[in-house]
Amino acid sequence: LAQAQAYEPQCRGHRSVLVAAATMSVKLYYFGLRARGEALRMMMRYGGLPYEDHIVPFKDWLAGKKEQVPAGRTGQRQLPLLELPGGDLLPESFDIAMYIAARTTPSLLGEDPAQAERLFKLGDTENTPFGSGYKHYATVNPILNKLPKEEAEALIPAYVAALPGTLKYLAGELGGRRFFGGDAPHYADFQVWHYVDNMRTLDGGATLEALGEPGEVLQAWYDAVAALPGVAEYLASRPRLGTGQVGLEGSIHHAVAVPSELPVVREALKQRAAGL
Repeated sequence: LAQAQAYEPQCRGHRSVLVAAATMSVKLYYFGLRARGEALRMMMRYGGLPYEDHIVPFKDWLAGKKEQVPAGRTGQRQLPLLELPGGDLLPESFDIAMYIAARTTPSLLGEDPAQAERLFKLGDTENTPFGSGYKHYATVNPILNKLPKEEAEALIPAYVAALPGTLKYLAGELGGRRFFGGDAPHYADFQVWHYVDNMRTLDGGATLEALGEPGEVLQAWYDAVAALPGVAEYLASRPRLGTGQVGLEGSIHHAVAVPSELPVVREALKQRAAGL
């Protein structure tokens, strides 16, 4: 309980649900995307926190559900959203991750709070020193999950060209550690993993293979996270790509089972290898 009180999300009646939250299910609301909700699901599976997974159809979101969601600290009404056992609603990915991290067994808060928060927010922070720019890091999510396929394909050549810089940066952040959290993962490991997973989905892992030692280091970390108890089971059971169950209608994830086999991706990798 003391550990849970170390972080207090801004929602009514937080203290009244601290004990109940350890034994009662929370409810996660998110779209059918492989995006920010993935990290939260993986954290709860690994940490043994019971939860109900509610997929919100995007048409329902546009038809009025958005107005039922409280604004987060950014002032935006958006998903993911966590409903606590007492009925309070907790928005914002970071606040949700911290709530989960304080309640999982083992704890996912990590030993270096500043480092964990910085890594979790890499996709939202303009001064992140990526060689390829911070916006590149997070752009993979809309490319695969949200944009119409034709619009996304127009962005892929530039994205693939810049991908080595992003992955080299992450390998440097990881250093010689097994996880970003050290010997065990913290909550930011799962956030970074979902981005890298989408990057590997896009290029079939070709960039990591081409990076040499940095790529091997990052691949070993990726495999270690994917093999964690609870996480491995979740990844094996999540909806498959190209089945209409993932991504907005018309997106690459929605329509394409193996995005790395798209001609535009193959050509972009070929052009990058040739230095063009």
